Amino acid sequence: MHSTTMLKRFCVISLVLLVLVGGSNLAVANAETINIAVPTDPDSFDPTRSVAAATAEIAFNIYEGLVKSTPDGQVTGALASHWEIDPSLKIYTFYLREAYFHNGSRVTAADVVNALNRARDPEISQRAGNYQAIDSVSAQGDNQVIVELKEPYAPLLYELTELAAAVYPKESAGLANRPIGTGPYKLEEWRPNQYIKLTRFDQHWSEQQPFFADVYFRIMPDYNSAVVSLKTGSIDLIPRLEASLFHQVQGVPNLAVYAAPMNLVQLLAVNNARPALSDLRVRQAIAMAINRDQIIIGAAWGQAEKLYTGLSPAMPEFYNSNLEDLLPYEPARAQALLQEAGYANLELTMTLPSAYPLHVQTGEIIADQLRRVGINVKIEIVEWGTWLEKVYTQRDYDLSIIGLTGKLDPHTILSRYVSTNSRNFTNFNSPEFDRLISEGISVSGPERRSIYDQAQEIMTREVAGVFIMDPMQINVLNAQIKGWQSYPVYVIDVAALYK
Repeated sequence: MHSTTMLKRFCVISLVLLVLVGGSNLAVANAETINIAVPTDPDSFDPTRSVAAATAEIAFNIYEGLVKSTPDGQVTGALASHWEIDPSLKIYTFYLREAYFHNGSRVTAADVVNALNRARDPEISQRAGNYQAIDSVSAQGDNQVIVELKEPYAPLLYELTELAAAVYPKESAGLANRPIGTGPYKLEEWRPNQYIKLTRFDQHWSEQQPFFADVYFRIMPDYNSAVVSLKTGSIDLIPRLEASLFHQVQGVPNLAVYAAPMNLVQLLAVNNARPALSDLRVRQAIAMAINRDQIIIGAAWGQAEKLYTGLSPAMPEFYNSNLEDLLPYEPARAQALLQEAGYANLELTMTLPSAYPLHVQTGEIIADQLRRVGINVKIEIVEWGTWLEKVYTQRDYDLSIIGLTGKLDPHTILSRYVSTNSRNFTNFNSPEFDRLISEGISVSGPERRSIYDQAQEIMTREVAGVFIMDPMQINVLNAQIKGWQSYPVYVIDVAALYK
């Protein structure tokens, strides 16, 4: 009798201790699944091949580089615990923390060297142009990586936060479909046009387990269906909801809405290499035929800020706010420029990505505005994969509407318009612009600000593209989910979310 009573007391005490000491672990063990609606499949999980922002937002949870972005746009250590920069500003020494890949192998300096050398190899990487300032990458032992630059390059740390600089095992293959990273989640399953399933990685170097054990990114091109699913509870989160649907979620009791500047530049891409569009007068006429106020009300329901250059006001340190009157809305002047150039009855095709209703709606409004000045625009709506291949890769188009995602440093954004850059799909060519962008990487302070002010004036005046708006990022969640963090770059930080 006595021993039985003692045993009962021991069990009760043990249970209480388990709850008190291990409560957080119990919460993790009982964690639920989260379902996130995204409009498209990733293009490729190989960091050297991916160009789509839709991939980066998912891959943020799978891959890590030496450093990563913080929600306030700063840089913090990821696989590197810390780093040193020598007085010449050309030698960076990164010290690796103990970390493991999703396949169980430990991260070594050799893995980092291989990944960065692939990222800067133009024969391999779609983003090689971002890393041409690097002269060499070498290992010193297993936990130090030396990055030596040809010249001082101010944007380096910011560009090392990009997906292209993610680290993966040196011997890995088939990353496009089977990514192996070090992030808080690993890829479990990918069913194209259906979902991407991630599972929690319990060996993450932070020793902090995310709340959600399983994450499903559900491919839902129709935002109306996604909103219905959110309201019924089968979807928990819609990041970057189309503004036209904002009224359907506003004030709904079981939903929480987080709105923040997206740091995205929506532009009318104008292919400067097309015969008619190579004439500056024609490009300027197109720019002066566009009424941004009408577009923002009609396509973004007023949830956006007007742009006149390739940077967003979300980057106040470098945004040139004095360009509004450079090519103002003047349809009569636009018609005169077209007649002067000999293109009074110009016919163009506008290729639009079906996965992004905001861009389609913007394109339809712009096409109508251009018709009013004598430019007949035929609209061609294509699937996302076709858009990437035809417009971005082959540059086989006249006009298009797309959003270019924000970065942490202006060089990363503006360098895409350099004439030799592989990402320059508008085929913009300005020697003076190229020179300024080259200069901007080696200076700091007010001098750097002045250089980018001048560069933005050139790209606006010479119409590298017609910059339309920075839409608000409208994120809608099940109200039970907490921890949402808005970044100035295109990511979804699932590890920060909890119930």
